[in-house]
Amino acid sequence: MVKTSSGTDLKSKVWRYIKQKLSVPNTEMDGMAICPFIKQYLDRITVVETEEWERKISQVCDVFHAVGYEAIVICGPMEDYDELMAICDDYQSRYYRKDIEILMMHPDTDDFPLPLEYNFQESPLVIIQKASTLNDSRRLLQKSGKYYNYYK
Repeated sequence: MVKTSSGTDLKSKVWRYIKQKLSVPNTEMDGMAICPFIKQYLDRITVVETEEWERKISQVCDVFHAVGYEAIVICGPMEDYDELMAICDDYQSRYYRKDIEILMMHPDTDDFPLPLEYNFQESPLVIIQKASTLNDSRRLLQKSGKYYNYYK
């Protein structure tokens, strides 16, 4: 397994990616951000680093609501896309009734739902977030009609 950057350096790169890539307007999307609502939640998002993906995903899911974040982003060493997706799917099936949504972003992704590439190249990212907040945001975007026009 190839290691990526580690320590606070990787976490700071993830924060920079969130603030400078996911939350900024894009000309390819008529001025909308990849994650249009993320800015309002920045103070309720944290980034944690792991060496053991499944263990950290399990820990975060177990304490997620108790810690009060909207989202916890996990970063760490490179992991096979399919293996990490299987872990995420497994935990999603365990926690979907507990207002938890688990999303994965991986450097090997080549099929983007939006008309631009936005991979974080340093590490896979597993985003564990409140499903209710994500669904509310999706409904608002659906009503506006504009954002989902860009989905492939």
